[in-house]
Amino acid sequence: MVSLEKMLFPTDFSPYSMIVAEFLEDLKNAGVKEVTVLFVVNTAKLSSVSGGFDLERYIELEEKRAEDEIPKILEKIEKADLRAKVIKPFPSGNPVNEIVKHSKSYDFIAIGARGRGVFKEILLGSVSEGVARKSEIPVYIFKSRTEILEDGVKCYKPCDKLFARILVAFDFSKPSEMALKYASEIAKRTGGEIILLHVDTDEKCAKDDLKPIAEDLKAKGLKVTDLKPRGLPAKLILEKQAETKATSIFLGSRGLGFPRSLIGGSVSDPVIRISDVPVFVTKAPKL
Repeated sequence: MVSLEKMLFPTDFSPYSMIVAEFLEDLKNAGVKEVTVLFVVNTAKLSSVSGGFDLERYIELEEKRAEDEIPKILEKIEKADLRAKVIKPFPSGNPVNEIVKHSKSYDFIAIGARGRGVFKEILLGSVSEGVARKSEIPVYIFKSRTEILEDGVKCYKPCDKLFARILVAFDFSKPSEMALKYASEIAKRTGGEIILLHVDTDEKCAKDDLKPIAEDLKAKGLKVTDLKPRGLPAKLILEKQAETKATSIFLGSRGLGFPRSLIGGSVSDPVIRISDVPVFVTKAPKL
């Protein structure tokens, strides 16, 4: 059985990162019992700043901002009847490195991501993508529908129920089995449907049969739909998510259908960036 009890919630207090807090009730139903908030003073972005910059004052102001914002988040967590914690003192440095470093004792990381419409983030790479590449534990990347306003950005939940329909990209590898294990456990707890997707990339995949796996899940009381289209994995994962109105995508970090590591490879990048719904990325289990 997989565990989702202890969740690390990194935030910079932006509307993008705060979308995670809109799903606390769903996450509790999936097994989350404790949420720890992590704020990192981002000093990595200051590397190009020329002389005369008061670093100590900048850190002081960022810490003050965090002290003002965190009580609002803790209130949301406690309102969802979850244990709330905060990592202090606030670390400073590269957010990706600090998040990964502080994640060791948690079951997974839940982190918001900027939408595909934010061109700068797609060019430079986001913190959420960096965390997904480097983390040794599962990373749940939360997406949101965004509206650009004159005074900033407003983010909306991408779906009403996070686990209503979970699309699992499955390729018969150990990591994808791990993704399916998380998805099926969550579906059992929440009553959600599993959409089991295997993409045939060539003739060799034709022998792979999803039916026994789907039937085994159904025998356990789960609602399951199995799909086996042929084509490009990333394209079809996104297409099938839209067609089935899946509310989350679950992926393994490596797979037989993906020549390189899924994280940072040709499949995960477009899925994470373009997906309209949250993406849960599991890591290859250590031997």
